[in-house]
Amino acid sequence: MISLARFIPGKRWSLLGLLAAVAVAVFALPGMASAKSPSKSKAKVVGRVYTETNNPKQNQVLIFDRFANGHLKFVKAVATGGQGGQQLQPGCAPTCPFLDTQGELAQTSGGKLVFAVNAGSDSVSSFRATPSGLKLVSVHSSGGKFPNSLTIHGNLLYVLDSGIFPMPGPAVPGNIAGLRFTAAGHLTAVSGSIRPLTPTVPGLARQVGFNNNGKLLVVSLLGDPTLPTPVATDSIDTFQVSASGAASAPTPHNATTPFPFGFAFDPNDHLIMSQVTSLTVPGAGNTASYNVAGSGALTPIATVPTKGTAPCWVTITPNGKYAYVVNTGGGAPTGGFTSEYRLFPNGSLKLLGNTPVRANEFALTDETLSSDSHYLYVLSTGASPATHHIDEYRVGVNGILTFIGQTPALAVPGASGLVGT
Repeated sequence: MISLARFIPGKRWSLLGLLAAVAVAVFALPGMASAKSPSKSKAKVVGRVYTETNNPKQNQVLIFDRFANGHLKFVKAVATGGQGGQQLQPGCAPTCPFLDTQGELAQTSGGKLVFAVNAGSDSVSSFRATPSGLKLVSVHSSGGKFPNSLTIHGNLLYVLDSGIFPMPGPAVPGNIAGLRFTAAGHLTAVSGSIRPLTPTVPGLARQVGFNNNGKLLVVSLLGDPTLPTPVATDSIDTFQVSASGAASAPTPHNATTPFPFGFAFDPNDHLIMSQVTSLTVPGAGNTASYNVAGSGALTPIATVPTKGTAPCWVTITPNGKYAYVVNTGGGAPTGGFTSEYRLFPNGSLKLLGNTPVRANEFALTDETLSSDSHYLYVLSTGASPATHHIDEYRVGVNGILTFIGQTPALAVPGASGLVGT
């Protein structure tokens, strides 16, 4: 998420024009550089991290080995059997090379199955993790147009089809859709699970996510960026999920400030939501927490500034003590950085600090924690040259992040999503 100020008459400051100038070239994956740190060759491989290329010709999942010392090394690319999708995204026009959302990839507990959206071919791919990489199992219709986010509970997977933005259009409204998967990764549609979103600007819904017990779904709708005065009205949808896996009709809710984007649930089922708040004012972003009733009703608990621009991605340590919120930056004077929060059992938040802004990191676009929560990985887009890489951070016992390295440039058109073990 960068800015849609270009579409708002009279607004001078706009990150959108800056990001639009970042034309990400399509390179051949075999030319991708490999990590050269001597320590990596001595460390043990203990996990994997995945991102997807979002290539409109042939989407692929990129596989990285994760070492015990926190570093990553590219292993291979595996075709999804679908195509990536490019359309106007919030702050990225006229078409965006990457998917500006949270949840483009998802995995089961332990990482045995991995799922990826194919926004250009309106499908979802499932993979089985093997010692040698990923094996494609199934490619299934997403149930709508432009799938951009996934969420899992048990053997139920829900897809957010954001729809088609009206510029250039024609506009197609968004929806959610449910899929069941077997232990081997085969996908089938859940009858009666396709539900429309609360009417808003098509193509701008950012994430779908289950609560902890799987009985509720939340969708961040973002909101209408064309209004002269932004509003937070009806910008979050909740859906009740039946025992059959089918979702109810949506119930809309207000955010505490405009443009809610990414979210996660803490162990006490509090909803922790990043909120962009302003598309024209640098440093206006915040993080909000909400109580969520069984009916889906939201009650605000706290709203705490990130001091950053366009906070979009949220992840929480499994023990519920810390949350990390990625502020995109995207050319704003604040730069891009990750906010470190202390979470409390009652849902309140405390900002501990922000990671230092790094040179040539135009926009930060996703994040994931290692399965042991010892390391955090942040997907970054450089402005010159316009390539992606993954930043590597060590998570301190006090929740503070320490930068330890980054991968070589990812020579792909629009790296999207980040998930791993």
